[in-house]
Amino acid sequence: MTAEAELYPHVIVTGTPFERGLKHGSTLKEKIQKLGNHYKTSDTLPPWDWCENIIESYYIPALQKYDPFAFEELKGIAEGAETPLDIIILINARYDLTKYKNNSECADQIADNSKTADECSTGAIIDERAVKLVQNWDLDSFVYDHDLCVVLETHTTPKEGLPKVILTLGEVGQLGRSGMNSEGLGLCANGLNSNVDFFNFPRDPMDEAAAKKIEKEYGIKLPVIPASFARRKFLSCHSFANGLHYIVQSPRHVSGNILVATAEGLALDFELIPNSYFLIEPTYVDEKTGAEVLPSFKRRAFITHSNHFVSPRYTPAANYMRCKNPGGSSLFRNHILARHFVDLITSKPMGKGISFDDIKKSVSDRTCAPNSVSESKNPRGEAQFSNEKDPEMVMTVATAIYDLTNGTAMFCKGPPHSAKQWLTVNIDMEKN
Repeated sequence: MTAEAELYPHVIVTGTPFERGLKHGSTLKEKIQKLGNHYKTSDTLPPWDWCENIIESYYIPALQKYDPFAFEELKGIAEGAETPLDIIILINARYDLTKYKNNSECADQIADNSKTADECSTGAIIDERAVKLVQNWDLDSFVYDHDLCVVLETHTTPKEGLPKVILTLGEVGQLGRSGMNSEGLGLCANGLNSNVDFFNFPRDPMDEAAAKKIEKEYGIKLPVIPASFARRKFLSCHSFANGLHYIVQSPRHVSGNILVATAEGLALDFELIPNSYFLIEPTYVDEKTGAEVLPSFKRRAFITHSNHFVSPRYTPAANYMRCKNPGGSSLFRNHILARHFVDLITSKPMGKGISFDDIKKSVSDRTCAPNSVSESKNPRGEAQFSNEKDPEMVMTVATAIYDLTNGTAMFCKGPPHSAKQWLTVNIDMEKN
């Protein structure tokens, strides 16, 4: 399958965590091997021997404790794909490891700090009919060109005590980047960059004195997990409150944005930094005037986010944490999406709700193309100012829309403005 395929594969896995991983890995073996080799040799990540030490010394011990079910699933993926476990974790930790450029100790190892900046646009919209999440996932075009994403439908076993179904979109070999579960919980994510992203790991993981010094100076308790596993842990919860606990308390070392919601009419956005977070609550809108109003069960509401810190509580003047987003489309994409959502709230009659088609049109916006909400393939930066012969290309590699109330999700491959086909997946909800 190549980029010419209209949709990414939809893989359904059942059984124990290991059995699910085994099917995932064996079904997508060649793709997983291709993606793993791509990241292992990528100049956007630290050298492999350094990554390998972090994976084995810090990620694996933390993950075994934080989410043993996820760890078993990863082992199954590794066996099924005939790929070392370290490479499978590398695929799942790609986001975190690219952040080493934000650390002062590592900044001189990469010439262009904007080269690995993730770009995504996310939104939540709450109306009288449903709660929906949407994500335009912007990434290196390599995964689009080689068809390296997957819609993964996971059916758990009663013994695990997890939600019966977890549906995610991610790269092959990953447990998911965004998704929803059969309890009505959903999640999307955006990249964030800050100067407090941490990479000063002790070479010796058994050096307790060094670990205590890091906890005292940085507020980070080793070992730590890649951010994607906190997302998966949230989707493994029945309770929204418990899911929030796992997001906030996740042992992490880099920044990231997570937008979460529940079918019960709530949405929250967390701008996470390694030792804290900023919280963004929904904006409630008067459906007649479009004015912001106080929260009410009778009002529609929304949240939008892109790739820079926007919480009112964030201020670089504090001189502790500074946003290191290199600029670009992030500075307007969330605003454009917010304008669309306000227009939908004021134009769609109460009682009918806001449809999938309405949201598709919103995330297909081409303002300031190609670097728009729906981003077509283009090089990072202006060609005339770059010395690179083969610049990295970025694009919207996929769009996901999740209806948490009705258990329906829609996915397209590539930018939504040019999508010819959408995959629709329905899951049986546990709450009605």
